[in-house]
Amino acid sequence: MRTQTNFFAKARTTATFALLLSLVVSGFAQDVYKTQKASVSIKGTSTMHDWEMKSEAFSCQSSFTLDNNKVSGVKSLSLSIPVQTLKSGKGAMDKNAYSALKAESHKQISYTISSTKLVSDKLICTGNLTIAGVTKPMDVETICSVNADNTIACKTIKSFKMSEFKVEPPSFMFGSVTTGDEITLEFNLTFKKI
Repeated sequence: MRTQTNFFAKARTTATFALLLSLVVSGFAQDVYKTQKASVSIKGTSTMHDWEMKSEAFSCQSSFTLDNNKVSGVKSLSLSIPVQTLKSGKGAMDKNAYSALKAESHKQISYTISSTKLVSDKLICTGNLTIAGVTKPMDVETICSVNADNTIACKTIKSFKMSEFKVEPPSFMFGSVTTGDEITLEFNLTFKKI
């Protein structure tokens, strides 16, 4: 009788553990999102005119924390942009930009989040940005909202100096046109649950 009782107790414990494990695993799976739409623009100035390069040829994966259908945190996020997908519409400018970004040896611009905190309606994301092989800690402000179709839209704008990443601002027309050191990165990302 004791053997039978022990058997049923072990079976109940195993079944309970399996049920809890499946709930935990399914709970984590529900938090993972992949970009449905992604665009980035890099904007800057030059002695001749302002310039802009854009890319939509990248993806990003993230894990969000939701509270009452609002984004309250980001558990993880990793983003990687192939440098040569950035285009200005001007071949000579693109070529000089790729050279300045050392695209031959450092093919990606990447950002990985290490932590986030919610301040009012903005997420303050702390992470590491890597450009031209140089990695620097970078905090960015992101505004995220949950759409009617349960996708999550995030917008980030961040300005910094190229020289922080040991990138020499590109010049054109034999040095007669030079770009400013400060650039602005703007991300528009729409995430869909996977």
